[in-house]
Parts: sequence; C-alpha cells; structure tokens
Amino acid sequence: MDPDRTNPARWFDAGHDLLGVLHGHIERLAQENERLRAELGRLDELGARLGRVNQDNDRLRQERDELLAAFRRMADVIAQLRQSRGEGREG
Repeated sequence: MDPDRTNPARWFDAGHDLLGVLHGHIERLAQENERLRAELGRLDELGARLGRVNQDNDRLRQERDELLAAFRRMADVIAQLRQSRGEGREG
C-alpha cells in the first residue's frame, strides 16, 4: 500500500495547506466584494446625480422653449407694427 495514503499526518498537513489556500481566496474575495460594494454605491450616487441633471436639463429646455415662443411673438408683433406703419414696403 502507498505510504502517503496511510500516513494521517500528511493528510492533516495537506488539509491544513488546502484550508490556508482557501482562506486566502476567501479573504481576497471578501476584499473584492467590499470594493465592488463601494463601486456600486458610487454608481448609485452617479445615477442619482444624472437624474437631477436630467431634471435640470428638462427644466432648462422648457424655459428655452418658452423664451423662443416669446421672442417669436415679439417678432410677429414688431413685423405687424412695421407693416401697419408702412415700413415693411419697398418704395
């Protein structure tokens, strides 16, 4: 019979080594998990900020559209005024 198979001390040593390797992997995975959680929190913050920026952008577009409509109305009124005074005709 193989002496390595009958020697319990070698089995215990091999098991201890394996547990050490697994513990190292678990520690690295735990650190990576914490890093990923921090990144996820950062992504959540960026998503919230993006939502606020989009709301501001929508509000600014609405204000721009209102200003453009007001300027168009003013231009129409000025054009009508010029026309009524005869300034728009070539002579």
